[in-house]
Amino acid sequence: MKVVTDFVEVESKERGEYIDITGQIEKIVKESQIKNGIVVLHEMHTTAALTIQENDNSIHEDTKEILEEIVPLNKQYRHSYEGNENATAHIKNQLLGSSLTLPIMNGKLVLGTWQSVFLIELFEARKRRIAVCIIGE
Repeated sequence: MKVVTDFVEVESKERGEYIDITGQIEKIVKESQIKNGIVVLHEMHTTAALTIQENDNSIHEDTKEILEEIVPLNKQYRHSYEGNENATAHIKNQLLGSSLTLPIMNGKLVLGTWQSVFLIELFEARKRRIAVCIIGE
């Protein structure tokens, strides 16, 4: 059994941005030379999220709209010392999640035809770091 670890770093430009990190993950998987196993991704922040989604701006916009309905900016939050944008980002993170696990088969990341891996910026423009752990043979 082999374990390879690495990081992906990205810089967001705005709240609600979907950043496609699929290519960066595929590159790390290829360089690991692991043929069969899993890759575990963990974004190391509580105001961003990871998801697998179609690379289509319309579903991204729909998701942002629904999240705003569920966790509105204009609500009074106890966690308000950094503003409502921060409070809502923490809550959305809990709804969407910080980690993903994906299979590796024949040396390649296994995703469906339309699937891509995204980091979603839930707060404000900043640098983000995603831990990558590949386990397999």
